[in-house]
Amino acid sequence: MTNDLIGLTRAWAAAPGDGSGTVDCCLLAAEVHKRLGYYDYAPDFAWVFEKYTDDSLPSWFMARWLLKNGTRLDGPEPHAVVLMEGDNGGAMGTVMDDGRILHIHKRNGVVIAALPPNAGHYFRLHK
Repeated sequence: MTNDLIGLTRAWAAAPGDGSGTVDCCLLAAEVHKRLGYYDYAPDFAWVFEKYTDDSLPSWFMARWLLKNGTRLDGPEPHAVVLMEGDNGGAMGTVMDDGRILHIHKRNGVVIAALPPNAGHYFRLHK
C-alpha cells in the first residue's frame, strides 16, 4: 500500500504521484489517510501552499490544524497522524497497522520506522 512512497524526498507542496519524486509531509499524511479508506484531506491543504512558503509557514500551524480537525490521543494508535518535531515547527507522519510510522526522514526521504511513543503528538482525525 505504501511501497511507491518509500524513498520520495521532501519538497514543499509536492504531492505523491505528481512525478517529481518528492512529497510534502502534509500531503504524504493525507495520501496515506486516503489509502487507508478515510477522507482525502489533500484538497483542503491547497490554500496553505498558495498562501505560505516553506519558510513562511507559521510553526504553530500544523498543531492548530490537527487540534481543529482531530482528537488528541495519549499515544500512538493505528492510522493516527503524528506531529513530530521538525526544522520548521513540525512534520506529519502516520502510524501504520504494525505500529511503525511512515514519515519523511531528513536524510533518507520517506521511510517506515519504529519511533518511541513519546516521539510526537498523536491525533485521530475526525473524517
